[in-house]
Amino acid sequence: MPLVLEELQRVSPAAEIWWDSSPLDFPRWRDGFLKEAPDRETRDRWARELDRFLCPEKPDDSLVRGITTNPSLVAQSILASPGMWGREIDALIRGQSFPDVESTFRLVYEEALRRAAARMLPMWEASGGRFGWVSGQLDPRLMFDADLMLEQAGRIARTAPNLMVKVPGSAAGYEVIRRLVGHGISVNNTLSYTVPQFLACAEAVESGLAEARRRGVALDRWRAVFTHMIGRFGANADLHHEAGVRGIALTAEDIRWAEVAVLKRIHRRIRDHGHPVKLLLSSLEVDDPATLPGRLSTHLEQSAGGAIAYTCKPRFVADVMRRDGELPAFAPDAVEQEVPAEVLEKLMWLPSFQSAYEPHGMSIDKFAHYGSFISTYAEVLGNTRKLLDFIAHRFQTMTDSTRPLLLSASTR
Repeated sequence: MPLVLEELQRVSPAAEIWWDSSPLDFPRWRDGFLKEAPDRETRDRWARELDRFLCPEKPDDSLVRGITTNPSLVAQSILASPGMWGREIDALIRGQSFPDVESTFRLVYEEALRRAAARMLPMWEASGGRFGWVSGQLDPRLMFDADLMLEQAGRIARTAPNLMVKVPGSAAGYEVIRRLVGHGISVNNTLSYTVPQFLACAEAVESGLAEARRRGVALDRWRAVFTHMIGRFGANADLHHEAGVRGIALTAEDIRWAEVAVLKRIHRRIRDHGHPVKLLLSSLEVDDPATLPGRLSTHLEQSAGGAIAYTCKPRFVADVMRRDGELPAFAPDAVEQEVPAEVLEKLMWLPSFQSAYEPHGMSIDKFAHYGSFISTYAEVLGNTRKLLDFIAHRFQTMTDSTRPLLLSASTR
């Protein structure tokens, strides 16, 4: 059987598979995954499938078309190679006139993005800017300050032509999207889970495009994607709390339908209104056969046939490859199929679902107070702090002759 993700793309030529990690980490992950194969035959089959999975230097042969990163993934990548990156960080520290932890963090983060973009650049050039994009997320500590986000966004966009700036779905974030698009900069709206956030994104993009056209900005190599963090939406504890208070039995299947209900409404909105934004699904999950028998991944099965990008974490790729024999046939019109009426009626009793599903379910100032946003924000902040601490530790372990100067500079 072909790789599940290949079959998904065959059913919908407008579908795109993205890799939710640095492309530089792919070889290490691939080698580790192949070691888990239960026998030689499986290992050889997996190896053949992965040989055509991520091939930036052979764009026509590569299943993966783009890359998403974020501070958490960059931190994980760097912390997984402490020896190599430790030396890189030491060099970056010594290369600054007045180094401190924050300035070094910016340099390290942007260097990690630059290397990822360089790996994907052959695909970007061969496709005329359609594929080969790398999403570089803004520092999560800045997500409520539009001016500071714009300053960092400018640096990221100048780092490589195929870097797409990943902007949070906060009120300030949508102002940043509008202004970036106005300068012809490609964007990815992240920390987004709801239909109201999509509408705010579409409005910001369309306003920015109008400004770009007035200025005569070239848009031939420009893209915008809206990330629906589908699995994180379903992990919102508020849904279960609200169901419990109302005496509603919320099953694993109900949660999956809640997740895909939002994606279907966004996809339909793009189709009907022609918004210049592509839907991108992240935080994809496979289903537990104990609670959802007969399914491999509701996220894939209920979105098949759509003009959708799927960004896949290494764990998700591994899970679908291990279970690819369980895949039911993809329906080419699955994304257009309705959510069961009785399930939707039940879900609409839950304020957290209703506010996410209804086009005007929440105002822009409430986006950052939504449960899924809060939990993701906290996680990304925590991983950012881990990378900052790793850099701070490098300052502390510099040679004795260098340390007094560096520590003195870091306090200025």
